[in-house]
Formats: sequence, structure tokens, C-alpha cells
Amino acid sequence: MAVLATDPALGFLSTVSGVTRQRVHRAVDLVNAPVWNGVKPNVVVSAKLGGAGETLLRAAGLVRTGDRILAVKRLDARLASAMGTADRDVVDAGEDNTFVDVLLAGYQADGVIAAFIRAEHGFPTMRRFLVVDRKTPIAAAAMTIHDNIAVLGAASTLLAHRRRGAQSRLLQHRLRTAAKAGCALAVATARPDSVSAANLRKAGFHLHRRSVWTKS
Repeated sequence: MAVLATDPALGFLSTVSGVTRQRVHRAVDLVNAPVWNGVKPNVVVSAKLGGAGETLLRAAGLVRTGDRILAVKRLDARLASAMGTADRDVVDAGEDNTFVDVLLAGYQADGVIAAFIRAEHGFPTMRRFLVVDRKTPIAAAAMTIHDNIAVLGAASTLLAHRRRGAQSRLLQHRLRTAAKAGCALAVATARPDSVSAANLRKAGFHLHRRSVWTKS
């Protein structure tokens, strides 16, 4: 799968993914296609691609620039009851701007990136949740459901309220909501060795490391 973001500020979204050992040649051909028009896409592969696959990527002028985590957890209806009662401090976000305002403030994002996040989270299929402390929203997280798969999306906490468990509560709430909706899987992404990755592991996710390559 290929994604092309034409604005330079969103270049991190330009990716080629789904690359297996058998498809490295196709990935290299795709990266070299003229459609990118100067954009250098990130090629995302399993960290277990193997030496032969990595040799092909290097021979094509690509270098490894970092890693990402893909987290996967199986769900079933029993999970919702096993997780106990809902956290009273986690609420469904309304349709006003509060959710995105908290999300952007937590990310400390502005400009093109902020505009993209605001547009992305305006879709009616996006499920939005807030943690409220003394009637004040302090953290936000999103989720979408595709058939029976829950994709746990953007999440952030206001700087003054971090490391108090807000994201763990939002994670558990989304898993409970997904299980009640009949989802069989929950998936999420994170940076290696981050707090988000630790929270996902603690919640029972299996973490799969993926390496990122781009043109030197």
C-alpha cells in the first residue's frame, strides 16, 4: 500500500507498507516511480525481513532511519465484563471543538499538521473520548471501527496532567467499547520504548517491531 502526502509538512505520512520478503523488488520499483515528484516515502517493513531483503533495500539506495511498533490485541465479548465497570472520568466527546482542542494542545501541534489532525478527526465515523478532571478535559483519544477491527488512533494528554494514568484509562475504555461493539481485534501504533508502547504491552497487546527505510 502506498500513501502520498503532497504537503512537505506531512511528509512523514508518505509511506510504502505491506512489504514482504517476496515483494521487496516491487517496493523498490514503487519508491523509484515518478509519481512521488521529489517526495521521499518511508518504506515500512517487518524488522524480521531478513538480511537478503535488507541488502536489496540498501542496494537501492535506502537507509534505515528508525523503527515503529504495530500493536495487536485479540478481543471478545468476555473482555468487556472482565475489565469491570466503566471509568466515570472517561466520557464520549461531543461534536464541538473541545476534543480536537485538547488533542492538539497535548501534541503541541500547529500549522499544517494541526489542520490535518483537525480535519481527520472531524469525520463522523471517528469515535472520540475525553478524560475529565473536575469538569475540565485533560486528555483525549480516538478510535475507528472497520468491520470487526478497532483502530486505536490519536491520543494525547495536556502537559500539566501527564503521568497520572489518563492514557491508560482511555486505552481501557476504548478496548471495552470495541469489545462491546463485537470487534475481534484492536490495533495501534507507537514509538519503540515510549510510554504508549509500555501502556499497550501492559494492556495485553503483542508488539511487532517494524523498521523504516528511506532514500539517503
